[in-house]
Order: sequence, then structure tokens, then C-alpha cells
Amino acid sequence: MNTYVTSDLHFGHKNVIKYNPKFRPYKDHEEMDADMIRQWNAIVNPEDLVYILGDISFYKVEKTISILNQLNGNKILIVGNHDQHLLKSQEFKNCFQGVYDYKSIKWNNTKVCMMHYPISEWHDCHHGSVMLHGHLHGNQSGLCKYRIRDVGFDATGNIVTLLDDIVNDALKGKIRSHGWKNPTLSQKIVAFLKKCGIISL
Repeated sequence: MNTYVTSDLHFGHKNVIKYNPKFRPYKDHEEMDADMIRQWNAIVNPEDLVYILGDISFYKVEKTISILNQLNGNKILIVGNHDQHLLKSQEFKNCFQGVYDYKSIKWNNTKVCMMHYPISEWHDCHHGSVMLHGHLHGNQSGLCKYRIRDVGFDATGNIVTLLDDIVNDALKGKIRSHGWKNPTLSQKIVAFLKKCGIISL
């Protein structure tokens, strides 16, 4: 069994093709939907697990459920801003093994925190944990030097990405300190001047 992660699939969203032509070279959203389903099922097996970090579909509940039923694998949803209209349906929720706003797991001795939105600090970030998110469609968060990664389709170009691969890539990043442990530039200057004996505050 493999475990994958993805985000921001945006089934049925006409304008996402215009916004992200690099990974969505389609003439319309129907062609996009069909090709995304094909790509997914070429990779994901029925026994696999996929974490979806939000923004599955712009369709109404019935059409979204129809698409989810065509996608191989067991699914866990981390809710995104474009999923809110679907959450009123218990049938939609039943398509998933779990539905969360935020989820953390242990993966090969690394804590992995998952949320639709990127955040500047997350649980145990100062102990080396990894943060996975979507929402940005490949736009920069300014946090990429740390152990945080955008797993969205428009960021990776992959309909799904192996969790192993994205976590291993994130582990190349710097460990993010707590905000109160991150000195400002002025604090760094004062510390340096004190060290040199120039000031004695």
C-alpha cells in the first residue's frame, strides 16, 4: 500500500485552466476532469491512501460524489475553503475515512502536520516537524526554506505525490524556530555589540 498527498484539484473549475496553464493544458473543464481522473487512477491503487488537503471540486454535491467514486484509493480530507458547500452533505463526508480541518501524523519518525493553508508556525516546528499545505497553487509563501511544502496539483504538477517523497524533500529545509526564539535584526545587532564589548546593556 502506498500513501499519497495532494491538494487543490479544483474539479469543475473553468478558470483554473486559465490561471495555471502549465499543468492544466486543457480546452475546457470537462477535458480537465477526465484527464485528472485518468492520471489519478493510473497511479493510485484501490488499497492506497490519499490525503487531500482541500479544494476538491467546484461542482455541487452529487457531481462531486460521482467524481470521488471514480477515484481509486481510500481518502482523507483536510478541509479547504472551497469545500464548505459540500460539507453539509453526510453522503459527501462518507466518501472519506476522515474529515479534518487539521491533521498531524507520525511518518517514518517525522511529525507531519497537514492543513489546507500555509502557516508560519506549526506544532513542533522547532523540533523538526514538517508542514504540508495547499491553497497557493504554486505561488510562493516565503517559507520554502523551512520544512514546509505546497503539495497542490498546480505546485507539483503531480495529481498525487508520494508522501515519502514530499516529506523527504521537506526534511532538506531548515528547522523553523518559535517566533519568540527568532530574534529581530535589531536584537541580533545588540547581541553582537554586547559580544564585542561595545555596549553593556
